[in-house]
Amino acid sequence: MVALVLLASGLLRIVQLPAVEAEFGLLGLLVRLRLDTQFVMLTLAAGLAFTGVDWLLQSHPLAAQARPGLDHRVIPGLGALGLGAILAQLPAGLPLAVGLGVAGLLLYGIFAAEFVVFDPEDPRAAWVGLGLRTLSFLLLVGVAFAIRAARVRAAFAIPLVSLATAAVVWRILVLHSGTADRRAAAYAAATAWVVGQLAWALHYWPGPPLRMALLLGAVAYAGSGLGRGQLTRAGRAGQVLEHAVVASLALIATLALT
Repeated sequence: MVALVLLASGLLRIVQLPAVEAEFGLLGLLVRLRLDTQFVMLTLAAGLAFTGVDWLLQSHPLAAQARPGLDHRVIPGLGALGLGAILAQLPAGLPLAVGLGVAGLLLYGIFAAEFVVFDPEDPRAAWVGLGLRTLSFLLLVGVAFAIRAARVRAAFAIPLVSLATAAVVWRILVLHSGTADRRAAAYAAATAWVVGQLAWALHYWPGPPLRMALLLGAVAYAGSGLGRGQLTRAGRAGQVLEHAVVASLALIATLALT
């Protein structure tokens, strides 16, 4: 699965498809759509990862009793899309080679984690779930960074960041609570709305893309923490400590790395 997804991302530099462009007016804005090789190949990579999770989990011991739901597909699909977009921005040579290696490790970690947490009773599920949560937010920061670095128009950038935030937060809440009820979707939508409003303001604020991405990721993480606390009503002291540490690290990284 990892090799196929990376192959689809690598073909961006080899395959050249004819681009299809469309232009229309929306709410007084001139919107231009361009369907090119990057859009097609990244969509194929995301679709491959999204649907491939079902094939991957067929070898799980619980495959005969349960089938993977939408929650198990979200992070692999988003990971393939986000990492592919980041790889498309890297120059050829050593940066691309290192990027492919890092992307492969991250994708492998995501697929392996989804395989383990498919069984909530697995003794490894707790710490693997923590790793999956960490990978998910790193991925969200990467997606926000790629969108900012590519200078995507606000009309497209804000919905993309909001959708990615909603998907990641929803997956984390379902993973933590063990149920995909309406409350998890509501908390994910609320967090995505807050992050979208902040992203809209930061879009017109000059600054390094990494700084903006870290700020959005920290807000999304805080929103997911509030949702987790409301859904489970347990472990509040530990969650407060966890989010305080993560917020401090995010602030340090924002100041030091940018």
